[in-house]
Amino acid sequence: MNTTQFINIGERTNVAGSARFKHLIIDNNYFEALDVARQQVENGAQIIDVNMDDGLIDGVAAMTRFLNLVATEPDIARVPIMIDSSKWDVLEAGLKCVQGKAVVNSISLKEGEGSFLKQAGII
Repeated sequence: MNTTQFINIGERTNVAGSARFKHLIIDNNYFEALDVARQQVENGAQIIDVNMDDGLIDGVAAMTRFLNLVATEPDIARVPIMIDSSKWDVLEAGLKCVQGKAVVNSISLKEGEGSFLKQAGII
């Protein structure tokens, strides 16, 4: 018996994976960026992956603003959010905004186990 279930994750709200989304965020066009998330949900995404890791973007500010806007849109906010960042401050900021279920993605042990456990305890 196969108990594996496929989960469709919308990756278009990721500045590393979508040039269009990245430009919308850099241009502060957050309402059009919301449409990217909405289209993913309408097309079957069960989780929305949000990543703001880019040298041209203030990741904490962008993650906070975008996820606060997502929370005001019931058709988007009904699916869980995957906060995708290798930066602990961005993860923490994102978790403060999410209402309901969230997944944390892209954390690593590259700075050592002690640092990881300390940061993981915070979030």
